[in-house]
Amino acid sequence: MNRQPHRDLPTLNLLRTFEAAGQHLSFKLAAEQLCVTPSAVSQQIQLLESQLGVQLFERLNRSLRFTVAGETYWQQVSQQLNLLRDSTTQLRQQHGHRRLRVSVMPPVANRVLFPNLEDFQQRYPDIELHIETALNYTDLQQRKADVAIRFGSPPWSGLQHEKLLDVSIQLVCPPGFSARFNLPHTTSNICQMPRIEMSDRPDSWQRFFEQTGLCNNTGNDAKVTHVDDYPAAIQAAENLGAALALYPIENPLIRAGRLESPFPPLGPLSEAVYAVYAEQWQHEPAARAFIIWISEQLNKLSDK
Repeated sequence: MNRQPHRDLPTLNLLRTFEAAGQHLSFKLAAEQLCVTPSAVSQQIQLLESQLGVQLFERLNRSLRFTVAGETYWQQVSQQLNLLRDSTTQLRQQHGHRRLRVSVMPPVANRVLFPNLEDFQQRYPDIELHIETALNYTDLQQRKADVAIRFGSPPWSGLQHEKLLDVSIQLVCPPGFSARFNLPHTTSNICQMPRIEMSDRPDSWQRFFEQTGLCNNTGNDAKVTHVDDYPAAIQAAENLGAALALYPIENPLIRAGRLESPFPPLGPLSEAVYAVYAEQWQHEPAARAFIIWISEQLNKLSDK
């Protein structure tokens, strides 16, 4: 009897590491995704190349580049891993265990999802939520999440979307600042208020001043605190100065007395809060249940 040659497959862990490295073309970013060190990723890729007898990447100074063989193999491996993920999801759903991975922007997670999560769990005890909170967009096409709650403007290439909430710009500040600066009676005093500026949206205050007709000098005399992003700006606004918030998302902080808002919201904006997902999740029961539920919770923010 002729024996077939023995062919060992690389381990699933090596293939997942290769998939991540190829997706980002960076050992560092792949390591962040996999929660390991860059050197561990590099070692696993070297081991995979050794087992295959094929070079998969060209190592550059600060990044990677596929070899021709590596790119072909990555496309095939990525496709097969996604098939495994889909098969696993279907199996869980068929046997009553529905796992749903959701990526939720931090303001919505902190003001809406986490405070009301017990309600979702009571309504849908058979849905197991796996929650990621991130400002950066999760790659839905690579199955990093099933549904994402995003702020922005569609379309997102290759994905479906549905609007959940229109938003406006709302000036918020520490409690007592309205009285201290005699707002809103003397609106020009806003130009002297300490304010919080975000590095990832450096033109937001200038746009606000232009749209309101306030502070033609863009408030350059005011004390400015610079922070990285929106969540940091809202946190800083509780003590340090005025920030530009998304209405009605921060209403829970205003109702709790942690912030105050001396002016009506300005908007709505062209951007909004959306549910975004790959096409196969459009009619999936667990995804539909979560989208409907989070939409209900979002729209309750402006009820009072």
